Formats: sequence, structure tokens, C-alpha cells
Amino acid sequence: MIPIGTDAPQRRTPVMNWALILACVVIYFISHQPNTVFGSPAVLLPGWYRFMLNPQDLHLYQFITYQFMHESILHIAGNMLFLWVFGNQVNEKLGHLPYLLFFLAGGILAGCGQVLSSSAPTLGASGSIAAVAGMFLVLAPLTNIRVWFFFFIFEVPSVFFLIFEIVTFDIYGVYSGGSDVAHWAHLTGYISGFATGVFLLISHMVPRDHYDLVALVNRWRRRHVYRRLVAKGYDPFGKGGKSSESTMIMGIPIRPPEQPLPADPRIEELKENILALRRDHRLPEAARQYLELRQLAPMYCLPAEIQLDISNQLMSEGMYAQAADGYEDYLKKYPHASGSEQVALMLGLIYARYLIRPSRAIELLKTAADKLHNSDQKAMALREIEVLQNRGNNDPNLGSTGAAGV
Repeated sequence: MIPIGTDAPQRRTPVMNWALILACVVIYFISHQPNTVFGSPAVLLPGWYRFMLNPQDLHLYQFITYQFMHESILHIAGNMLFLWVFGNQVNEKLGHLPYLLFFLAGGILAGCGQVLSSSAPTLGASGSIAAVAGMFLVLAPLTNIRVWFFFFIFEVPSVFFLIFEIVTFDIYGVYSGGSDVAHWAHLTGYISGFATGVFLLISHMVPRDHYDLVALVNRWRRRHVYRRLVAKGYDPFGKGGKSSESTMIMGIPIRPPEQPLPADPRIEELKENILALRRDHRLPEAARQYLELRQLAPMYCLPAEIQLDISNQLMSEGMYAQAADGYEDYLKKYPHASGSEQVALMLGLIYARYLIRPSRAIELLKTAADKLHNSDQKAMALREIEVLQNRGNNDPNLGSTGAAGV
């Protein structure tokens, strides 16, 4: 089975991942004889063998250089396809420089695993790519992978695809023996990428979302504890004899409400519909259902990435007031999220140019200008502030109207 893409939306250009792919391709063509037969082992030019990871003549620089070298056209084509499928999302999550450092570190650890298990020279980025795939498994375990299998193309969740790949290719390869594939480098890469991803999520060093592995595990644990408590007689709606007693859930003492309000089934239905529509990239319909949800539950905010997608969709459709409400909810719920300054800039421009709330616009644009790193966006925010301030000085009534709306 060959992965050819994912259903995850790409919000930022994965520049570093593309640069790594380009570097591997360029190094392949400058390091081999030009008359390489397609699919056959290529012949390295004199002087390039020393850059392979060679346990018999080991140098520290080889732990970096071997990652960018490949044996044949098929070898590099397969590796770069996997890197493109799994690396783009990880690049977006980590940022460019952290992604580069993670890629190299994953390759170094994979190289250590290979050196400890074999004395044969090794080359290729597959250990680094395995680390990237391990990280992808933590960050997006339910993201669908588009797979090409003979004459069929279908989608499968990444957790199933990667587990199948690890078991049938690498674990089987280790136990069957007789292969020239660096299976231990792959397994070491997967483990290091997975462990690093879990650490980064738990420590909140990368943005969390509703679909990462830690969130899925936490939801499973809460459901498990809840079912166990209900089985022991806990009545969440306060109707049983034990409802007045405090109960421990996840280490926190709770007391059921004396007069619980039943959940609105339409609200729950809308929540599920919005999540499903967003997964299917049907954002216009998801936005319609979000507006209905907001009428029924004005204080409810969707998970961060989904809330942002819906607000962006409303903005693109010219529904500025509704988009502004969505962005406001996002900033209240996720004030320290990565990219919140971009949301503040967008919301400030909406208030300045479409909804005519200059006081709130200036407040948001100042907040954005203090945090923005992009010089063009920072200059845009400052220019807009200057325009609004000049307009307020020339039209005092406009300024007071805007202030009243804050």
C-alpha cells in the first residue's frame, strides 16, 4: 500500500519540509553516476562513500550526512513520497526551524539504532521519516491517509495505516532476517518520533487540538471512569439515593446538580454534524449549522482549529458580523493559542472596515501589532490604527459611536 496524501487541510506552506525533499533530490543526483539504470542500485561517485553511516569507519558527521543520501531512484522516490505525505502536517505544527531540528535528531537516533544492530553501511532518510511518521501518529491519529493499492484508491485512518506498516514491514523484517533494509533504524525512528510527540503535547510545547492522541486518550479515560462510576451506582442526574454524595472523577470531588437541566438533543446533533462536515471539508454547510448552534448555545465555542475554520468560512462569504462573533469567541476561549495575533489582526480589520467599531478595532490592532512577527502585517496594523485615529479626530461622532459598541 502506497500513501499518496491526507485529508488534513494545509493552512501554512510547509517550506522546511519542501526544502528537505529538495535537498535529498539534489544530493542524490550530484552524488551518483549519471547513467544510473531506473530502479537498480546506483553507483556513488568517488568521495561520497565516506558520507554513509558506516559502523566500520564511523564519524560523527555521518549521522547527519547519511540522512540525505539514497541508493536508487526508487529508494529516493519512495522516501520522498512518505516525507511529503507525513511531513507537511508535522512541519505546520512544529514550525520550520523546530521541524528541521526534529528531523535531524530523529535521523541521528535512528542511526544509533542501526549502528547498534548492524555493521553494514547505511544510507537514506527513512529513519528520519519514520520519526516524522511517529510524530504524525501522535498529532493526527485519526487523519485519513489516501492509499493506492493496485487499481484502488481508498482512505484509512493514519493510526491503522502506520501500525500496519510497522508490523508487516519492519517488525516482520526484523524477525524474518535476510533483508538489506535498515529495519532497526525505522523502528528507532518511529519510537523516538512518537515519544517526542507525546512529550510536546503533554508539555503544551505544540498547539493542542481535539483530535490529537493525548486528547483521544483523555476522553477515553473520562468515559471509562464515568462508566465505572455509573456501574457502582453513581447517578449523574441526581435521581438515585447516592446522588447527594460527593464522588471522585479524575481525582476531583464532584457533586451532581440538584436540578440538572436535560441536554438539548438538537445542540448535541449540531455539534456532531459540524465536526463531521469539517472532516469532510464541507465548510459552507458546517458554517450554516454553526450559526444555528450559536443561536441555541451562544456561549459554546468549538475546538480551536474548527472554530477558526468556521470563522474564516463566514468571513470569506462576506458574513462579517457572524465571522466577528466567531473570532471573538476564539480569542476569549483560546487567548494564548498559536496564531492568536493573526486572529486579532483579522478581527480588527473587520471592525475597522466593515462593522465600524473603531474603538474595538484599535484595541485589537494594537494587540496584534505588539505580537506580530511578519513586518508587512505589523505595518498594516499600524497603518490601520493611524487611519482610525485620524478619522476619529475628524469625526467625533463616529468615535463615540464606535466606543459605545465595545
